[in-house]
Amino acid sequence: MKQQYLRGLAAAVLLASSFSAAVEAAVFGNQVKTEQGVVTGAYDDKHQVVEWLGVPYAQPAVGANRWRGPQKAKSYKGALDCTQKAAANIQFNGKQVIGREGVLTLDIVRPDTEERDLPVMVFVHGGNNQTSNSHLWEGNQFAQQANVVYVSLQYRLGLLGFNNLPALQRGSGLEESGNYGLLDQAEALDWVKQNIKRFGGDPKNITVSGFSAGGRDVLAMLISPVFKGKFDKAVSFSGGLTVADAAASQKVIAKKLAPLAVEDGQATDMITAEKWLLSEKGSEQKAVRNYLHNMKAERLAPVMAGAVIRMSAFPHLYGDGELLPQDGFATKKYNSVPLLLLGSSDEFSSFAARDPYFKDRLDKINTDEKTTQEFRFANKYGSKLYGLFNGQEAAQNIYPHYKDDIYVCTFDFGHSSDVVGEAYKTRNGAFHGVFLPFITDQPYPFTKNTDAFEQPGAKELSKAFIASLAAFMRTGNPNTTLLGNTWNKWNPEYRPELVFDANRMQARIYSVNSRATYEGVLAEMDNDKTISQESKDYIIRKVLNGRWFSGRLDKKYGNENLWEL
Repeated sequence: MKQQYLRGLAAAVLLASSFSAAVEAAVFGNQVKTEQGVVTGAYDDKHQVVEWLGVPYAQPAVGANRWRGPQKAKSYKGALDCTQKAAANIQFNGKQVIGREGVLTLDIVRPDTEERDLPVMVFVHGGNNQTSNSHLWEGNQFAQQANVVYVSLQYRLGLLGFNNLPALQRGSGLEESGNYGLLDQAEALDWVKQNIKRFGGDPKNITVSGFSAGGRDVLAMLISPVFKGKFDKAVSFSGGLTVADAAASQKVIAKKLAPLAVEDGQATDMITAEKWLLSEKGSEQKAVRNYLHNMKAERLAPVMAGAVIRMSAFPHLYGDGELLPQDGFATKKYNSVPLLLLGSSDEFSSFAARDPYFKDRLDKINTDEKTTQEFRFANKYGSKLYGLFNGQEAAQNIYPHYKDDIYVCTFDFGHSSDVVGEAYKTRNGAFHGVFLPFITDQPYPFTKNTDAFEQPGAKELSKAFIASLAAFMRTGNPNTTLLGNTWNKWNPEYRPELVFDANRMQARIYSVNSRATYEGVLAEMDNDKTISQESKDYIIRKVLNGRWFSGRLDKKYGNENLWEL
Protein backbone atom coordinates (compact mmCIF):
# COMPACT_ATOMS: atom_id res chain seq x y z
CA MET A 1 0.00 0.00 0.00
CA LYS A 2 2.82 2.38 0.87
CA GLN A 3 4.52 1.89 -2.52
CA GLN A 4 1.23 2.28 -4.42
CA TYR A 5 0.41 5.47 -2.52
CA LEU A 6 3.83 6.98 -3.17
CA ARG A 7 3.74 6.14 -6.87
CA GLY A 8 0.31 7.70 -7.15
CA LEU A 9 1.60 10.78 -5.38
CA ALA A 10 4.59 10.90 -7.76
CA ALA A 11 2.30 10.79 -10.80
CA ALA A 12 0.17 13.63 -9.43
CA VAL A 13 3.18 15.78 -8.67
CA LEU A 14 4.62 15.11 -12.11
CA LEU A 15 1.48 16.44 -13.74
CA ALA A 16 1.47 19.49 -11.51
CA SER A 17 5.13 20.39 -11.44
CA SER A 18 8.55 19.16 -12.54
CA PHE A 19 10.15 15.75 -13.09
CA SER A 20 12.74 16.47 -10.40
CA ALA A 21 9.99 16.80 -7.80
CA ALA A 22 8.37 13.55 -8.90
CA VAL A 23 11.45 11.38 -8.53
CA GLU A 24 11.60 12.24 -4.83
CA ALA A 25 8.58 10.00 -4.30
CA ALA A 26 10.75 6.89 -4.58
CA VAL A 27 10.62 4.68 -1.49
CA PHE A 28 14.41 4.41 -1.23
CA GLY A 29 14.98 8.06 -2.09
CA ASN A 30 16.63 9.40 -5.20
CA GLN A 31 19.38 11.47 -3.55
CA VAL A 32 22.48 9.79 -2.16
CA LYS A 33 25.55 11.40 -0.64
CA THR A 34 28.74 9.82 -1.97
CA GLU A 35 32.29 10.63 -0.88
CA GLN A 36 32.41 13.28 -3.62
CA GLY A 37 28.97 14.82 -3.09
CA VAL A 38 25.24 14.29 -3.56
CA VAL A 39 23.93 12.51 -6.68
CA THR A 40 20.30 12.79 -7.78
CA GLY A 41 18.74 9.83 -9.57
CA ALA A 42 15.37 9.03 -11.11
CA TYR A 43 12.54 6.61 -10.41
CA ASP A 44 11.76 3.99 -13.07
CA ASP A 45 8.06 3.18 -12.64
CA LYS A 46 8.10 0.32 -15.18
CA HIS A 47 10.67 -1.70 -13.26
CA GLN A 48 10.09 -0.23 -9.78
CA VAL A 49 13.73 0.73 -9.32
CA VAL A 50 15.76 3.86 -8.65
CA GLU A 51 18.63 4.60 -11.05
CA TRP A 52 21.59 6.95 -11.00
CA LEU A 53 23.21 7.40 -14.41
CA GLY A 54 26.64 8.79 -15.28
CA VAL A 55 27.99 8.94 -11.72
CA PRO A 56 31.71 9.89 -11.94
CA TYR A 57 34.06 7.44 -10.24
CA ALA A 58 37.21 9.24 -11.47
CA GLN A 59 38.16 12.46 -13.21
CA PRO A 60 37.73 12.57 -17.00
CA ALA A 61 40.84 11.03 -18.58
CA VAL A 62 41.68 13.89 -20.94
CA GLY A 63 44.55 16.32 -21.46
CA ALA A 64 47.47 15.49 -19.18
CA ASN A 65 45.47 12.50 -17.87
CA ARG A 66 45.01 10.94 -21.32
CA TRP A 67 47.49 8.09 -20.77
CA ARG A 68 47.69 8.10 -16.99
CA GLY A 69 46.10 5.93 -14.38
CA PRO A 70 42.61 7.12 -13.35
CA GLN A 71 42.67 10.11 -11.02
CA LYS A 72 40.40 10.17 -7.97
CA ALA A 73 37.05 11.86 -8.64
CA LYS A 74 36.82 15.46 -7.43
CA SER A 75 34.39 16.59 -4.77
CA TYR A 76 31.60 18.95 -5.78
CA LYS A 77 29.03 21.15 -4.10
CA GLY A 78 25.30 20.92 -4.57
CA ALA A 79 23.53 17.93 -6.11
CA LEU A 80 24.83 16.33 -9.31
CA ASP A 81 22.04 15.50 -11.78
CA CYS A 82 22.42 11.79 -12.60
CA THR A 83 19.09 11.28 -14.36
CA GLN A 84 20.50 11.17 -17.90
CA LYS A 85 22.84 8.71 -19.62
CA ALA A 86 26.48 9.74 -19.87
CA ALA A 87 28.16 9.88 -23.25
CA ALA A 88 29.98 6.75 -24.40
CA ASN A 89 33.75 6.77 -24.50
CA ILE A 90 35.07 7.86 -27.88
CA GLN A 91 35.07 4.99 -30.37
CA PHE A 92 34.67 4.06 -34.01
CA ASN A 93 31.41 2.17 -34.48
CA GLY A 94 32.22 0.88 -37.95
CA LYS A 95 30.76 3.90 -39.70
CA GLN A 96 31.78 6.96 -37.74
CA VAL A 97 33.51 8.20 -34.61
CA ILE A 98 31.09 8.70 -31.73
CA GLY A 99 31.30 9.50 -28.03
CA ARG A 100 33.56 11.65 -25.90
CA GLU A 101 37.10 11.14 -24.64
CA GLY A 102 37.83 9.93 -21.11
CA VAL A 103 34.34 9.22 -19.72
CA LEU A 104 34.79 7.40 -16.40
CA THR A 105 31.28 6.95 -15.01
CA LEU A 106 28.99 4.39 -13.39
CA ASP A 107 25.29 3.60 -13.72
CA ILE A 108 23.73 2.35 -10.48
CA VAL A 109 20.31 0.69 -10.15
CA ARG A 110 18.55 -0.69 -7.09
CA PRO A 111 15.03 -1.91 -6.24
CA ASP A 112 12.71 0.77 -4.89
CA THR A 113 12.46 -0.76 -1.43
CA GLU A 114 13.84 0.09 1.99
CA GLU A 115 16.02 -3.04 2.04
CA ARG A 116 19.74 -2.59 2.74
CA ASP A 117 22.91 -4.66 2.36
CA LEU A 118 21.81 -6.10 -0.96
CA PRO A 119 24.30 -8.12 -3.07
CA VAL A 120 26.07 -5.99 -5.68
CA MET A 121 26.82 -6.85 -9.30
CA VAL A 122 29.38 -4.72 -11.17
CA PHE A 123 29.20 -5.22 -14.96
CA VAL A 124 31.98 -4.58 -17.50
CA HIS A 125 30.60 -4.14 -21.02
CA GLY A 126 31.94 -5.92 -24.08
CA GLY A 127 32.94 -4.62 -27.51
CA ASN A 128 36.50 -5.95 -27.90
CA ASN A 129 37.66 -3.22 -25.47
CA GLN A 130 37.10 -0.89 -28.44
CA THR A 131 33.38 -0.12 -28.60
CA SER A 132 30.06 -0.03 -26.68
CA ASN A 133 29.18 1.56 -23.34
CA SER A 134 27.62 0.99 -19.93
CA HIS A 135 24.15 0.64 -21.47
CA LEU A 136 24.96 -2.57 -23.32
CA TRP A 137 23.13 -4.27 -20.47
CA GLU A 138 20.73 -2.01 -18.60
CA GLY A 139 20.15 -3.68 -15.25
CA ASN A 140 16.75 -2.28 -14.30
CA GLN A 141 14.81 -5.51 -14.82
CA PHE A 142 17.58 -7.63 -13.33
CA ALA A 143 17.98 -5.47 -10.22
CA GLN A 144 14.27 -5.68 -9.48
CA GLN A 145 13.81 -9.40 -10.15
CA ALA A 146 17.06 -10.52 -8.51
CA ASN A 147 16.68 -8.00 -5.66
CA VAL A 148 20.24 -6.72 -6.00
CA VAL A 149 22.15 -3.52 -6.66
CA TYR A 150 23.42 -3.40 -10.24
CA VAL A 151 26.36 -1.23 -11.36
CA SER A 152 27.61 -0.85 -14.95
CA LEU A 153 30.86 0.97 -15.63
CA GLN A 154 32.51 2.86 -18.48
CA TYR A 155 36.24 2.64 -19.16
CA ARG A 156 38.66 3.93 -21.78
CA LEU A 157 38.57 2.09 -25.10
CA GLY A 158 40.83 1.35 -28.05
CA LEU A 159 44.25 3.00 -28.10
CA LEU A 160 43.09 5.49 -25.47
CA GLY A 161 42.47 2.61 -23.08
CA PHE A 162 45.12 0.12 -24.15
CA ASN A 163 48.42 1.45 -25.47
CA ASN A 164 51.82 0.32 -24.21
CA LEU A 165 54.16 2.24 -26.51
CA PRO A 166 57.46 3.04 -24.71
CA ALA A 167 56.91 6.79 -25.10
CA LEU A 168 53.91 6.63 -22.75
CA GLN A 169 55.86 4.89 -20.00
CA ARG A 170 57.07 7.45 -17.47
CA GLY A 171 58.38 5.27 -14.69
CA SER A 172 55.12 5.53 -12.77
CA GLY A 173 54.48 1.95 -11.79
CA LEU A 174 51.20 0.45 -12.94
CA GLU A 175 50.70 3.11 -15.60
CA GLU A 176 53.61 1.57 -17.51
CA SER A 177 51.52 -1.51 -18.21
CA GLY A 178 49.59 0.37 -20.87
CA ASN A 179 46.37 -1.26 -19.62
CA TYR A 180 44.65 2.02 -18.76
CA GLY A 181 41.17 0.62 -19.35
CA LEU A 182 41.84 -2.17 -16.85
CA LEU A 183 43.14 0.36 -14.34
CA ASP A 184 39.88 2.27 -14.83
CA GLN A 185 37.98 -0.87 -13.89
CA ALA A 186 40.08 -1.25 -10.74
CA GLU A 187 39.30 2.35 -9.76
CA ALA A 188 35.59 1.78 -10.39
CA LEU A 189 35.60 -1.28 -8.10
CA ASP A 190 37.33 0.78 -5.40
CA TRP A 191 34.67 3.48 -5.73
CA VAL A 192 31.91 0.89 -5.46
CA LYS A 193 33.43 -0.67 -2.36
CA GLN A 194 33.73 2.77 -0.73
CA ASN A 195 30.29 4.10 -1.69
CA ILE A 196 27.83 1.33 -2.49
CA LYS A 197 26.57 0.98 1.09
CA ARG A 198 24.99 4.41 0.66
CA PHE A 199 22.95 2.97 -2.22
CA GLY A 200 21.82 0.02 -0.10
CA GLY A 201 24.46 -2.40 -1.36
CA ASP A 202 26.74 -4.68 0.64
CA PRO A 203 30.40 -3.71 0.09
CA LYS A 204 31.40 -7.14 1.40
CA ASN A 205 29.42 -8.96 -1.29
CA ILE A 206 30.45 -7.66 -4.71
CA THR A 207 30.21 -9.83 -7.81
CA VAL A 208 32.26 -8.56 -10.75
CA SER A 209 30.90 -9.62 -14.14
CA GLY A 210 31.52 -8.91 -17.79
CA PHE A 211 30.40 -9.88 -21.26
CA SER A 212 32.71 -10.79 -24.15
CA ALA A 213 35.73 -8.45 -23.84
CA GLY A 214 34.36 -7.51 -20.42
CA GLY A 215 34.33 -11.20 -19.54
CA ARG A 216 37.96 -11.48 -20.58
CA ASP A 217 38.74 -8.42 -18.47
CA VAL A 218 37.08 -10.11 -15.48
CA LEU A 219 39.19 -13.23 -15.95
CA ALA A 220 42.30 -11.06 -16.23
CA MET A 221 41.36 -9.59 -12.83
CA LEU A 222 41.76 -13.08 -11.38
CA ILE A 223 45.50 -13.04 -12.10
CA SER A 224 46.20 -9.38 -11.30
CA PRO A 225 47.59 -8.53 -7.86
CA VAL A 226 46.00 -5.08 -8.23
CA PHE A 227 42.51 -6.59 -8.08
CA LYS A 228 43.05 -8.71 -4.98
CA GLY A 229 40.26 -8.08 -2.47
CA LYS A 230 38.23 -5.83 -4.78
CA PHE A 231 35.41 -8.37 -5.35
CA ASP A 232 33.96 -11.51 -3.79
CA LYS A 233 32.61 -13.48 -6.77
CA ALA A 234 33.08 -13.37 -10.54
CA VAL A 235 30.99 -14.10 -13.65
CA SER A 236 32.45 -14.24 -17.16
CA PHE A 237 29.76 -14.12 -19.85
CA SER A 238 31.38 -15.41 -23.05
CA GLY A 239 34.87 -14.37 -22.04
CA GLY A 240 38.11 -16.34 -22.19
CA LEU A 241 41.74 -16.31 -21.14
CA THR A 242 43.67 -13.67 -23.09
CA VAL A 243 46.92 -11.90 -22.28
CA ALA A 244 49.02 -10.24 -24.98
CA ASP A 245 52.81 -10.26 -25.23
CA ALA A 246 53.92 -6.73 -24.26
CA ALA A 247 56.85 -6.36 -26.69
CA ALA A 248 54.97 -7.80 -29.67
CA SER A 249 52.02 -5.52 -28.89
CA GLN A 250 54.19 -2.41 -29.09
CA LYS A 251 55.26 -3.36 -32.62
CA VAL A 252 51.66 -3.89 -33.75
CA ILE A 253 50.56 -0.54 -32.33
CA ALA A 254 53.50 1.29 -33.91
CA LYS A 255 52.73 -0.26 -37.29
CA LYS A 256 49.08 0.85 -37.07
CA LEU A 257 50.02 4.41 -36.05
CA ALA A 258 52.83 4.77 -38.60
CA PRO A 259 50.58 6.03 -41.47
CA LEU A 260 49.44 8.94 -39.29
CA ALA A 261 53.02 9.79 -38.37
CA VAL A 262 53.98 9.87 -42.06
CA GLU A 263 50.89 11.90 -42.91
CA ASP A 264 51.81 14.44 -40.23
CA GLY A 265 55.42 14.75 -41.40
CA GLN A 266 56.99 13.01 -38.39
CA ALA A 267 58.71 10.53 -40.71
CA THR A 268 59.24 10.09 -44.44
CA ASP A 269 58.25 6.42 -44.71
CA MET A 270 56.50 3.67 -42.78
CA ILE A 271 59.63 1.88 -41.57
CA THR A 272 61.14 5.07 -40.18
CA ALA A 273 57.81 6.00 -38.60
CA GLU A 274 57.49 2.65 -36.83
CA LYS A 275 61.03 2.93 -35.49
CA TRP A 276 60.36 6.48 -34.28
CA LEU A 277 57.12 5.47 -32.55
CA LEU A 278 59.02 2.75 -30.68
CA SER A 279 61.59 5.22 -29.31
CA GLU A 280 62.51 4.37 -25.72
CA LYS A 281 64.91 7.10 -24.64
CA GLY A 282 65.77 10.77 -24.73
CA SER A 283 64.37 13.51 -26.89
CA GLU A 284 62.88 11.14 -29.44
CA GLN A 285 60.78 9.41 -26.79
CA LYS A 286 59.59 12.80 -25.52
CA ALA A 287 58.77 13.91 -29.07
CA VAL A 288 56.63 10.79 -29.62
CA ARG A 289 54.82 11.37 -26.32
CA ASN A 290 54.05 14.98 -27.20
CA TYR A 291 52.92 13.99 -30.68
CA LEU A 292 50.46 11.39 -29.35
CA HIS A 293 49.16 13.65 -26.58
CA ASN A 294 48.46 16.41 -29.05
CA MET A 295 46.68 14.16 -31.52
CA LYS A 296 42.91 14.56 -31.59
CA ALA A 297 41.04 11.65 -30.08
CA GLU A 298 38.84 11.52 -33.20
CA ARG A 299 41.90 10.45 -35.21
CA LEU A 300 43.04 7.87 -32.67
CA ALA A 301 39.66 6.17 -32.27
CA PRO A 302 39.53 4.42 -35.70
CA VAL A 303 43.20 3.34 -35.82
CA MET A 304 42.66 -0.23 -34.55
CA ALA A 305 39.18 -0.67 -36.02
CA GLY A 306 38.01 -3.97 -37.46
CA ALA A 307 39.85 -6.27 -35.05
CA VAL A 308 36.73 -8.41 -34.37
CA ILE A 309 38.08 -10.84 -31.74
CA ARG A 310 41.57 -10.86 -33.23
CA MET A 311 44.31 -10.01 -30.73
CA SER A 312 46.83 -9.60 -33.57
CA ALA A 313 44.73 -6.71 -34.94
CA PHE A 314 44.26 -4.94 -31.60
CA PRO A 315 46.50 -6.26 -28.83
CA HIS A 316 45.44 -5.40 -25.29
CA LEU A 317 45.64 -6.82 -21.76
CA TYR A 318 49.43 -6.74 -21.93
CA GLY A 319 51.41 -9.11 -19.73
CA ASP A 320 53.69 -6.42 -18.33
CA GLY A 321 54.80 -8.38 -15.27
CA GLU A 322 53.22 -6.00 -12.77
CA LEU A 323 49.54 -5.41 -13.49
CA LEU A 324 49.28 -8.73 -15.34
CA PRO A 325 51.88 -11.53 -15.10
CA GLN A 326 54.10 -12.10 -18.11
CA ASP A 327 53.18 -15.79 -18.13
CA GLY A 328 49.48 -14.91 -18.20
CA PHE A 329 47.16 -17.64 -16.99
CA ALA A 330 50.05 -20.05 -16.55
CA THR A 331 50.62 -18.25 -13.25
CA LYS A 332 50.10 -20.12 -10.00
CA LYS A 333 48.72 -17.06 -8.20
CA TYR A 334 44.99 -16.41 -8.54
CA ASN A 335 42.53 -14.14 -6.80
CA SER A 336 40.32 -17.15 -6.20
CA VAL A 337 36.63 -16.45 -5.66
CA PRO A 338 33.53 -18.43 -6.71
CA LEU A 339 33.53 -18.25 -10.52
CA LEU A 340 30.80 -18.78 -13.12
CA LEU A 341 31.77 -19.28 -16.79
CA LEU A 342 29.04 -18.93 -19.43
CA GLY A 343 29.14 -19.63 -23.16
CA SER A 344 26.65 -20.29 -25.95
CA SER A 345 26.21 -22.91 -28.66
CA ASP A 346 26.61 -20.49 -31.57
CA GLU A 347 29.19 -18.05 -30.24
CA PHE A 348 30.66 -17.48 -33.70
CA SER A 349 27.53 -16.83 -35.78
CA SER A 350 27.63 -13.03 -35.50
CA PHE A 351 31.37 -12.93 -36.16
CA ALA A 352 31.07 -15.16 -39.21
CA ALA A 353 28.33 -12.83 -40.48
CA ARG A 354 30.65 -9.83 -40.16
CA ASP A 355 33.58 -11.51 -41.87
CA PRO A 356 34.33 -10.16 -45.38
CA TYR A 357 33.75 -13.63 -46.80
CA PHE A 358 30.09 -13.64 -45.74
CA LYS A 359 28.95 -10.10 -44.96
CA ASP A 360 27.84 -9.31 -48.53
CA ARG A 361 26.15 -12.70 -48.99
CA LEU A 362 23.99 -12.89 -45.88
CA ASP A 363 20.79 -12.62 -47.92
CA LYS A 364 21.77 -15.87 -49.65
CA ILE A 365 21.84 -17.90 -46.45
CA ASN A 366 19.02 -20.48 -46.67
CA THR A 367 18.46 -19.69 -50.37
CA ASP A 368 21.83 -20.48 -51.97
CA GLU A 369 23.14 -23.97 -51.15
CA LYS A 370 26.86 -23.12 -51.35
CA THR A 371 26.57 -20.01 -49.17
CA THR A 372 24.35 -21.81 -46.66
CA GLN A 373 26.66 -24.79 -46.27
CA GLU A 374 29.77 -22.63 -46.02
CA PHE A 375 28.18 -20.42 -43.36
CA ARG A 376 27.03 -23.47 -41.41
CA PHE A 377 30.55 -24.91 -41.57
CA ALA A 378 32.20 -21.69 -40.36
CA ASN A 379 29.66 -21.18 -37.59
CA LYS A 380 29.68 -24.82 -36.49
CA TYR A 381 33.41 -25.15 -35.94
CA GLY A 382 34.06 -21.54 -34.98
CA SER A 383 31.33 -21.83 -32.35
CA LYS A 384 32.56 -25.16 -31.02
CA LEU A 385 36.08 -23.81 -30.58
CA TYR A 386 34.90 -20.45 -29.21
CA GLY A 387 32.51 -22.18 -26.80
CA LEU A 388 35.31 -24.40 -25.49
CA PHE A 389 37.52 -21.34 -25.11
CA ASN A 390 34.89 -19.53 -23.03
CA GLY A 391 33.93 -22.47 -20.83
CA GLN A 392 35.53 -25.88 -20.55
CA GLU A 393 39.05 -24.90 -21.61
CA ALA A 394 39.07 -21.81 -19.39
CA ALA A 395 38.05 -23.97 -16.42
CA GLN A 396 40.62 -26.63 -17.28
CA ASN A 397 43.47 -24.13 -17.61
CA ILE A 398 42.92 -22.36 -14.30
CA TYR A 399 41.70 -25.32 -12.23
CA PRO A 400 45.12 -26.63 -11.03
CA HIS A 401 45.87 -23.42 -9.13
CA TYR A 402 42.37 -22.11 -8.44
CA LYS A 403 41.24 -22.45 -4.85
CA ASP A 404 37.50 -21.80 -5.14
CA ASP A 405 34.48 -23.29 -6.89
CA ILE A 406 34.03 -23.01 -10.67
CA TYR A 407 30.70 -23.47 -12.46
CA VAL A 408 30.30 -23.80 -16.25
CA CYS A 409 27.13 -23.38 -18.30
CA THR A 410 26.04 -23.07 -21.94
CA PHE A 411 23.02 -21.37 -23.52
CA ASP A 412 21.54 -23.51 -26.29
CA PHE A 413 18.43 -21.40 -26.83
CA GLY A 414 17.95 -20.45 -30.47
CA HIS A 415 19.64 -23.61 -31.63
CA SER A 416 16.34 -25.42 -32.22
CA SER A 417 14.34 -24.74 -35.38
CA ASP A 418 11.01 -25.62 -33.70
CA VAL A 419 11.50 -22.59 -31.43
CA VAL A 420 13.03 -19.97 -33.72
CA GLY A 421 12.55 -21.34 -37.23
CA GLU A 422 15.15 -22.80 -39.59
CA ALA A 423 16.25 -19.46 -41.07
CA TYR A 424 16.89 -17.86 -37.67
CA LYS A 425 18.65 -21.00 -36.42
CA THR A 426 21.07 -21.00 -39.36
CA ARG A 427 21.78 -17.28 -39.34
CA ASN A 428 21.90 -16.61 -35.56
CA GLY A 429 21.26 -19.66 -33.40
CA ALA A 430 22.39 -19.41 -29.79
CA PHE A 431 24.39 -16.29 -30.65
CA HIS A 432 27.16 -14.47 -28.79
CA GLY A 433 25.24 -12.66 -26.03
CA VAL A 434 22.11 -14.81 -26.24
CA PHE A 435 21.79 -14.59 -22.46
CA LEU A 436 21.10 -10.85 -22.61
CA PRO A 437 17.41 -11.02 -23.66
CA PHE A 438 16.81 -13.25 -20.65
CA ILE A 439 17.95 -10.67 -18.09
CA THR A 440 16.95 -7.37 -19.70
CA ASP A 441 13.95 -6.20 -21.68
CA GLN A 442 15.84 -3.50 -23.59
CA PRO A 443 15.95 -3.82 -27.40
CA TYR A 444 18.64 -6.16 -28.73
CA PRO A 445 19.45 -6.66 -32.44
CA PHE A 446 18.97 -10.43 -32.42
CA THR A 447 15.49 -10.25 -30.91
CA LYS A 448 14.08 -8.46 -33.97
CA ASN A 449 11.66 -10.27 -36.28
CA THR A 450 11.13 -13.19 -33.91
CA ASP A 451 8.76 -13.90 -31.04
CA ALA A 452 11.04 -16.60 -29.66
CA PHE A 453 12.00 -14.60 -26.57
CA GLU A 454 8.34 -13.86 -25.73
CA GLN A 455 7.20 -17.48 -25.65
CA PRO A 456 6.22 -19.12 -22.33
CA GLY A 457 9.30 -21.35 -22.43
CA ALA A 458 11.64 -18.37 -22.82
CA LYS A 459 9.91 -16.51 -19.99
CA GLU A 460 10.33 -19.52 -17.72
CA LEU A 461 14.00 -19.79 -18.72
CA SER A 462 14.52 -16.11 -17.91
CA LYS A 463 13.06 -16.57 -14.45
CA ALA A 464 15.29 -19.58 -13.76
CA PHE A 465 18.45 -17.90 -15.07
CA ILE A 466 17.95 -14.72 -13.05
CA ALA A 467 17.25 -16.81 -9.95
CA SER A 468 20.53 -18.69 -10.47
CA LEU A 469 22.54 -15.50 -10.86
CA ALA A 470 20.89 -14.09 -7.75
CA ALA A 471 21.68 -17.24 -5.77
CA PHE A 472 25.29 -17.16 -6.96
CA MET A 473 25.64 -13.51 -5.92
CA ARG A 474 24.32 -14.30 -2.45
CA THR A 475 26.06 -17.59 -1.70
CA GLY A 476 28.63 -18.39 -4.40
CA ASN A 477 26.45 -21.33 -5.47
CA PRO A 478 24.09 -20.89 -8.47
CA ASN A 479 21.81 -23.81 -7.61
CA THR A 480 18.14 -23.16 -6.92
CA THR A 481 15.00 -25.28 -6.64
CA LEU A 482 14.12 -24.14 -10.18
CA LEU A 483 17.21 -26.01 -11.41
CA GLY A 484 16.56 -29.04 -9.29
CA ASN A 485 19.99 -28.41 -7.73
CA THR A 486 21.69 -30.07 -10.70
CA TRP A 487 24.48 -27.56 -11.36
CA ASN A 488 27.65 -29.35 -10.27
CA LYS A 489 30.98 -27.73 -9.48
CA TRP A 490 33.45 -28.12 -12.33
CA ASN A 491 36.11 -30.80 -12.05
CA PRO A 492 38.52 -32.20 -14.67
CA GLU A 493 37.25 -35.78 -14.39
CA TYR A 494 33.58 -35.23 -15.34
CA ARG A 495 33.74 -31.68 -16.82
CA PRO A 496 30.15 -30.91 -15.74
CA GLU A 497 28.21 -28.22 -17.60
CA LEU A 498 24.66 -26.96 -17.20
CA VAL A 499 22.68 -26.33 -20.40
CA PHE A 500 20.03 -23.57 -20.52
CA ASP A 501 17.40 -24.04 -23.23
CA ALA A 502 13.63 -23.88 -23.72
CA ASN A 503 11.00 -25.13 -26.12
CA ARG A 504 7.97 -23.01 -26.91
CA MET A 505 6.16 -23.86 -23.68
CA GLN A 506 8.75 -24.56 -20.99
CA ALA A 507 12.38 -24.24 -19.96
CA ARG A 508 14.74 -27.15 -20.60
CA ILE A 509 17.64 -27.03 -18.15
CA TYR A 510 19.84 -30.07 -17.74
CA SER A 511 23.35 -31.15 -16.82
CA VAL A 512 25.87 -32.86 -19.08
CA ASN A 513 29.42 -34.07 -18.69
CA SER A 514 31.27 -32.51 -21.59
CA ARG A 515 33.53 -34.76 -23.62
CA ALA A 516 34.32 -32.14 -26.26
CA THR A 517 37.99 -31.38 -26.82
CA TYR A 518 39.81 -28.94 -29.07
CA GLU A 519 41.61 -31.76 -30.87
CA GLY A 520 38.33 -33.60 -31.33
CA VAL A 521 36.74 -30.55 -32.97
CA LEU A 522 39.69 -30.20 -35.37
CA ALA A 523 39.43 -33.88 -36.30
CA GLU A 524 35.69 -33.54 -36.92
CA MET A 525 36.34 -30.50 -39.08
CA ASP A 526 38.95 -32.35 -41.12
CA ASN A 527 36.47 -35.15 -41.83
CA ASP A 528 33.57 -32.82 -42.69
CA LYS A 529 32.47 -33.28 -46.33
CA THR A 530 29.60 -30.79 -46.40
CA ILE A 531 31.62 -28.22 -48.38
CA SER A 532 34.37 -28.45 -50.99
CA GLN A 533 37.98 -28.75 -49.94
CA GLU A 534 38.67 -25.38 -51.57
CA SER A 535 35.98 -23.69 -49.47
CA LYS A 536 37.12 -25.49 -46.35
CA ASP A 537 40.74 -24.40 -46.82
CA TYR A 538 39.72 -20.77 -47.31
CA ILE A 539 37.45 -20.67 -44.24
CA ILE A 540 40.08 -22.32 -42.03
CA ARG A 541 42.85 -19.99 -43.19
CA LYS A 542 40.97 -16.71 -43.66
CA VAL A 543 37.79 -16.78 -41.52
CA LEU A 544 38.62 -18.83 -38.43
CA ASN A 545 42.24 -17.67 -38.26
CA GLY A 546 43.77 -15.36 -35.67
CA ARG A 547 40.76 -15.42 -33.33
CA TRP A 548 40.92 -15.66 -29.54
CA PHE A 549 40.19 -19.36 -29.80
CA SER A 550 42.22 -20.34 -32.88
CA GLY A 551 45.81 -20.67 -31.61
CA ARG A 552 46.08 -24.44 -32.10
CA LEU A 553 44.07 -24.34 -35.32
CA ASP A 554 46.43 -21.70 -36.70
CA LYS A 555 49.48 -23.76 -35.75
CA LYS A 556 48.11 -26.88 -37.38
CA TYR A 557 47.31 -25.17 -40.68
CA GLY A 558 50.14 -22.61 -40.71
CA ASN A 559 47.68 -19.72 -40.72
CA GLU A 560 48.44 -16.03 -40.88
CA ASN A 561 47.71 -13.71 -37.93
CA LEU A 562 48.72 -16.39 -35.48
CA TRP A 563 47.85 -15.50 -31.90
CA GLU A 564 48.06 -17.72 -28.91
CA LEU A 565 47.75 -17.38 -25.15
